[in-house]
Amino acid sequence: MLLQRLVEYADTSKDVIPAFYARKPVRWSLEIDGSGVPRGGLVDTADKDDPHRKFGATSLVPAVTRTAGISPVLAVDNGEYVFGWLSEGARPERVAKQHDAFRALITEWAAAEPDDVGPAIAAFYRGGHASKLQPPSDWSRGDLIGFWVDGVYAADTSPARRFWAEVAGDRKGSGLSGLCLVCGQVQPLLKTVPQLIPRRWVPGATQNASLVSMNEAAHGYELQKSLTNTPICADCGLKFTTALTGLLSDPLHSTALSGQNARLAWWVLGGSTFDPWATVEQLDPAQIRNLIAGPASGTEATVDDLSRYCSVTVGGNVARVVVRDWVEQPISRVKDNVRAWFDDHRIVDAWTGEVVEVKVSQLARAAGRFEAGRNGGPGTWTKFGASGEQRPPDLFHGLLGAALLKRPLPPKLLNHVINRIRIDGRLDPARAALIRLALRRHPTLPEHERERLTPTLNVEHKQPPAYVSGRIFAVMDDLQRTVFRVADQKLNTTFAERYFGRAIDNPQVVIVSGRRNVQAWLKRLRGPLRRPQWSDAYERRLDDLFVQIDAIPSVAVLTDKAQFILGYHQQRAEMRVERLAAAANKKKTDLPPEPDDAAPNTDDEGDDA
Repeated sequence: MLLQRLVEYADTSKDVIPAFYARKPVRWSLEIDGSGVPRGGLVDTADKDDPHRKFGATSLVPAVTRTAGISPVLAVDNGEYVFGWLSEGARPERVAKQHDAFRALITEWAAAEPDDVGPAIAAFYRGGHASKLQPPSDWSRGDLIGFWVDGVYAADTSPARRFWAEVAGDRKGSGLSGLCLVCGQVQPLLKTVPQLIPRRWVPGATQNASLVSMNEAAHGYELQKSLTNTPICADCGLKFTTALTGLLSDPLHSTALSGQNARLAWWVLGGSTFDPWATVEQLDPAQIRNLIAGPASGTEATVDDLSRYCSVTVGGNVARVVVRDWVEQPISRVKDNVRAWFDDHRIVDAWTGEVVEVKVSQLARAAGRFEAGRNGGPGTWTKFGASGEQRPPDLFHGLLGAALLKRPLPPKLLNHVINRIRIDGRLDPARAALIRLALRRHPTLPEHERERLTPTLNVEHKQPPAYVSGRIFAVMDDLQRTVFRVADQKLNTTFAERYFGRAIDNPQVVIVSGRRNVQAWLKRLRGPLRRPQWSDAYERRLDDLFVQIDAIPSVAVLTDKAQFILGYHQQRAEMRVERLAAAANKKKTDLPPEPDDAAPNTDDEGDDA
């Protein structure tokens, strides 16, 4: 099914690379006229300051898998084939054969396609111009050299593609015809898959890799090598390889994070314009708006019911592609899954007060270790794959599967995130979103409890007591900050910075002992600081919260720890929203205002560093 869907994508997409072609950097170009006379020397297309042209301008290049034999490609090749140049360590007799083979291929092309640019290149060699060109001083053996004829790139004309497909197909064909397992038609069959996928697109591969191969007798049915018992026609073999290469190399259709051992590629068949990647990773506002509005407005396009979402996750082992995951689902179901994903992870930002969605890669990044900045500077998340990242393996792809396919979350994710919050002392929107997501998808949580876990503060959510305890802790911390700010005293360590990790495990011991500090802070506000109205406001809020719980939990199970963190985060956000509304004269509040130069505390909350 995977090969069939790749072939179907190749047949319907305009972005698929032509058969037996690949995108490669062509370092040197040579312009000739229609009679084969050079219009100057070799032109270096490399630009060391441009990362996209560091090794030359990228162009479509005829390509087949080369073995130990001599195998020229059409109109673009290295200096040994094109000019017979000798590089260090090369054998002169072999290079001479390579050059002769390249010229013979040009002659054959010129005879087969007399109206194309091939005759001009053949005339270039007959005129002896090749022997007059010397290797540039910075030429290397791997540099590709391409011909241009009267401003036309010779290797990529329609006749050149047609001729090259026939030549390459003959080289890789088995000489037999039979029933192709992919298309179900009787066609000329391949001996081996004609092209390999570049190793840079296959994490873990140490060589260019093949999607289908049997190059040892022990690998094949009845101890047969090659594709003897896996009949694939030349057309299908070309299409699925070029389609997968194009998808893996396209940033709009694939993704891989550094340090991860897999790369995911996706595509849509059937005509739907829905872009899952733009929705869950790029957070395209238009895509999200249309996705959410679709069911309510009744404007769901019928084409989505007939379209399919396909994705494949691949890794590498030496020269083979390892398929780690293969998915095919109706687009309508994927849309339902993405809607549920947003419903489950949306969270209020404690600094802006707005409800936000978080892209999948940021959720995966926030699950790793956070390194605080020096001297109060902004911190950073440990990079993917770095030593000590403390991030679950394959987390990104696990979260992506949960978003698009509604798969279960990676095991122990909730426990891991809670431990990272305790150890790092950092809780930001991404980590809060992970907490809410893991709670709403926890297998033992009753449905009525799941619905209480809203993106913003839910004042009706009183069970379990851990949620209200988190709210109490947030008010206590806010009170301390206000007292020290009004007193114009420097606060080296806040209440939350000192006790948050302990409060997650045992809210009772921290909150009960913290009430003594609270009484002292309220007394300072009423007395020396002359802010009795603020003292009364904090006291009312704490009293209202304390009466909502019969007993402060002392031993927290995993979900209670998550509820405490969520209550703390949402209470802080709610107080921030109140202050913003009061500052804009939209709402009254009894909370003291924040100073104009207030900034998010990057030690525990705030934007991604």
